[in-house]
Amino acid sequence: MNRIIIFLLILTFFSCANKESQLAVSNDSPVAEELLEDTYLSQISAIKEFAKTHKKNETIAFMIDYSLHSGKNRFFVIDLEKQRILKRALVCHGSCKKDAKNNEKAKNFSNKNESFCTSLGMAVMGERAYSQWGKNYKYWIDGLEKSNSNMRKRVVVLHAWEHVPDEEIYPKPLVMSWGCPTVSIAFLDELDAILKKNKDVLLYSFD
Repeated sequence: MNRIIIFLLILTFFSCANKESQLAVSNDSPVAEELLEDTYLSQISAIKEFAKTHKKNETIAFMIDYSLHSGKNRFFVIDLEKQRILKRALVCHGSCKKDAKNNEKAKNFSNKNESFCTSLGMAVMGERAYSQWGKNYKYWIDGLEKSNSNMRKRVVVLHAWEHVPDEEIYPKPLVMSWGCPTVSIAFLDELDAILKKNKDVLLYSFD
């Protein structure tokens, strides 16, 4: 009788443990993504509307929230049709030359040449080209607003750098760039696979 009771207790314990593990929210779980989507409903809607109005890709888009700490994932891949966040990762912001110590959060933005600052606004991903950084390829970016119209002239491109990790490092800050949205080598490969299948993909940067 005692053995039966002990067996039932053990069975109950593992059953509850398994249930708790299924309910746990990880970074890649649907629950975690839904929470993020609720936060960015207005931004996703703005991207959808812009894509429709300007005849850009209405299926998928990129989005960067520069109001977040640099050690947190703030680059998002968006499924515009389902309004879902598919992927997220770390991304550098510009050092702004004289403001090189401000690596935790981006506070200054610019569209000026040689400012080394990040530009905000709606942009579209351009062609793939050679790069001396990361895995030796980059994507040109064309700004579509007054706040980022000089991105190509400034050579503000999407590229990778080996000093950008694949996982969040908060509360530690991320390294800074010269204005480019710089990601990890592994994440750029993921974005590369997307961009090879999709044209006119929007990149919306905001704070």
